[in-house]
Amino acid sequence: METKRKIPYGVINWATLVRECLFVDNTEYIRRLENVPTSVFLRPKRFGKSVVCSMLAHYYDANLRDRFDELFGMTDIGRNPTPLRNSFLVLQFDFSTVQVGTLAEIERNFWENVKRAVGSFSVKYGKLADWSGIAKAQNPADMIDAVRTVIMNAGLPPLYVIIDEYDNFTNELVVSGRDLEYNAVCGHDAKGDLTRESFFKAFFKSFKAGLADGTVGRTYFTGVLPITLDDLSSGFNVGTVVNLDPDKLGMAGFTQPQVKAYVDEVFAEHELDPAIKPAVLADLKAFYDGYHFLPGSEPLYNSTICNWYLRCLVQWRKQPPDVIDANVRTDIGWFRRLAQTPQNAMAKLRAYIERGEGEDVVRSALSAKFGRAKFFTEEFFPYALYYLGLLTFENPFRLNIPNLTIKNMFVDYYDELSEFKNVDEARRSFSRAAESLALADGTWKNLFDAYWQHYVKARIPAQAFDKMNENFFRTTFTSRCLDSLSEFYSFEMEYNSSEGRCDFLAVPKAGSPKPARLVEFKYFTNAAAEKGNILGRDTPDAETVRQALDYRTALARRPDWDHPIDVTVVEVCGNVGYNWFDLP
Repeated sequence: METKRKIPYGVINWATLVRECLFVDNTEYIRRLENVPTSVFLRPKRFGKSVVCSMLAHYYDANLRDRFDELFGMTDIGRNPTPLRNSFLVLQFDFSTVQVGTLAEIERNFWENVKRAVGSFSVKYGKLADWSGIAKAQNPADMIDAVRTVIMNAGLPPLYVIIDEYDNFTNELVVSGRDLEYNAVCGHDAKGDLTRESFFKAFFKSFKAGLADGTVGRTYFTGVLPITLDDLSSGFNVGTVVNLDPDKLGMAGFTQPQVKAYVDEVFAEHELDPAIKPAVLADLKAFYDGYHFLPGSEPLYNSTICNWYLRCLVQWRKQPPDVIDANVRTDIGWFRRLAQTPQNAMAKLRAYIERGEGEDVVRSALSAKFGRAKFFTEEFFPYALYYLGLLTFENPFRLNIPNLTIKNMFVDYYDELSEFKNVDEARRSFSRAAESLALADGTWKNLFDAYWQHYVKARIPAQAFDKMNENFFRTTFTSRCLDSLSEFYSFEMEYNSSEGRCDFLAVPKAGSPKPARLVEFKYFTNAAAEKGNILGRDTPDAETVRQALDYRTALARRPDWDHPIDVTVVEVCGNVGYNWFDLP
């Protein structure tokens, strides 16, 4: 029986990827990187950066010249390689494995990481020269200098230095508030002023010297934030941050056409039911797409989490019951640290969740240099969230939440900071209504009523309703539905149709006889509801009805659509009550 190619979730090694897995071919970016010999590429966690590192390592390794066709023959770069292929000695590091402890422990752990990497390097290229002298080195910088000396004396090809997650352990110090240790690692005193040569700075200085004397030919570093690079100052001030270059945006991540072609391959390879393919594509788009790293740029999907979903799809042979990878939620720790106080965090969350507001930005500030101290100033708060992937460009002047995964994460933190009472009781009440809807004769109205009674009315301060709009209800209701009903429905918020964006869309998963549900919200403050005598009226707002029915018409015209669509208008009247209108 022929072995089927796997989904490469958790597969980082390029040789394993091309031998055993389906994958998206992004090798064209090798060619685009060659005009920048000291590249630094920053992206949020779990965006496929490590795969790019392995791809570059295999492409440029002089030891792999005879395996080039095996490793790249089926790819874009393999069909049209560059002259620099297989022309370097590749020295590769992964700093995500450096454990954080005391300052002495950090230095020791870093030193052990470097020794392992250089030890593997010396074994790999053992036939080219005598590397035994490097074992006498007493610190990371000395070891790199020893490698460079051998290369120079033996006339060997230069180094291609690849560092994955260059700032992983320094970021851990930052997010945990350990500023003294962070400053010491980067060579600063308690006030942030440059004072001494730290082990970390000396390590990078050795590569800078190698670039000057030719023993280092190229460098490629990945990370999440620019702050450590800036705080290293003269340690490595020759790096070129390329993640804002328009021609390199898609190096890590998937575009819409790539996802479509990739999903086609997955369905064909694993003989999945083609009837569920439109729903799978809708899930991927709603939860993992929407990252605009430049204004007007093509949105990108988070590639690692797409692979997580597709692996689950292959295992279940249907849409997986969970659509949010729990590993993404760890990023909320950064939001806590950046906001600095619970009050500041709550103010930001109210803007995002209650009112749907984003953050005003000046694009040029993204490419400005800023270290840890400036990073935590109020003016840089939105730029910090941008680098973390929590906000991306909505338009040239504003950042906003990219997709449902991040929105759900923010709603969870909003609930946590709100210190709601009787949370377990509220969740049980909503869960019971969700169970009735999914498995019995429960209704969407009953589900919304459970949300209203136990989430909205009992838990949101009355004064908050004066500044709310429809965004709060579509966001929090969708989030609660995701927690309880994602096994039975796919959800989209602000679904983009030819007639505009509907507030809420629930689509039953394959095999369900239930109809889809489209909900349009209309919000009135307490004062507006009282003045217009809204609560309890018999007919809904005419314009909202027209919009909702237009959205249904647009959905029904989709060639892949095969569900009946029930349409509801919900008029929310401050914190007093709501009108529920099921439309014919």
